[in-house]
Amino acid sequence: MSDELVRRGHQVVFIVDKRNVAAENRESNPAIYTWPSARPTKIADALFLRKLIKQYRPDCLFAAFGSTNVMLSVGWLMRVPTRVVWYLTMADAISIDGQIKRWKLRILKIRKRLIYRLATHVVPNSVAGLQDAHLVYGVPTEKCNVLYLSLPDPKLELKDLELSHDANRTICVGRLHPTKGQDVLLKAIARLKEDFPNTIFEFVGDGPCREECERIAEELGISERCRFLGRLPHDEVLRRMAAASVSIVPSRSECFGLVNIESMAMGTPVIASNVGGIGEIFKDGEEGFLVPPDDPTSLALRLAEVLGNPQLRHTMSGKAQLRFQDFEQNNVVSRQVDWIETLNSNQTENAAN
Repeated sequence: MSDELVRRGHQVVFIVDKRNVAAENRESNPAIYTWPSARPTKIADALFLRKLIKQYRPDCLFAAFGSTNVMLSVGWLMRVPTRVVWYLTMADAISIDGQIKRWKLRILKIRKRLIYRLATHVVPNSVAGLQDAHLVYGVPTEKCNVLYLSLPDPKLELKDLELSHDANRTICVGRLHPTKGQDVLLKAIARLKEDFPNTIFEFVGDGPCREECERIAEELGISERCRFLGRLPHDEVLRRMAAASVSIVPSRSECFGLVNIESMAMGTPVIASNVGGIGEIFKDGEEGFLVPPDDPTSLALRLAEVLGNPQLRHTMSGKAQLRFQDFEQNNVVSRQVDWIETLNSNQTENAAN
């Protein structure tokens, strides 16, 4: 998206995580800066942003994740005409992961309601996200515009990639947190251990639930079938997706789920929880299957159906690759930049009126 904006003659400035300081390049377009703090929530970050706004005089700010509060508040105070915030996480994901006490969660929701009022536009990455922003934070629906996430076709970037789906390999990619539901998958695997004794289940990702997941696998007698691989380089994850017969996404909450379109790009059928925006990505029974969340029995039944039917896997694989084209970056970024270019003209008209 930034490349397309630059191609159309816009100056683009990124402010990235401090851990990516090696990428900093202040003289280029796009220019790349790093936040002063590891998480941009401090006064130093606000002052840093204020200085950049005075330097570049931007027409538009885009905020996401940890930078949202600083960027929207400073942007509003500095009268940046267009202030856009990405909405990428369902509100219930925080409570499911249980990382914040209830009283603090209520305060954060109130604060988030106030912050979203400072945005001129909210961009959810799914229709489900739009509804969540409206119901939880009171964001007017007319203030929202859904932009699905997109990816460049990873098959073009990986050398010597073979889409050789092994009938006895499956993959589950995601950080090991309660919201991602790997424990549900483990219970489903236990129901299949007699019928599919040679199938290996790879878990890619890390997090606070890893020890618990390993313990559950041991208790269910499936630890020899489950490989907890931790975090891997992204190209290695994609190669493992390409080698798997099915990609499993057992999330309890998901606004979109990028792993779904990564799997489809590799021609790997997906079995995923029908939560949030996942049902907007692919159709049940076409590119994969949708199952109820927290339901290991339903998940096991669909897994057995895919693992036991080579023709079904082949058909779903072809449909998955076709469906990915709707999310392939070159096919969508131009339309998204067209929308971005309308924002400032609309703000100017509103101000004049």
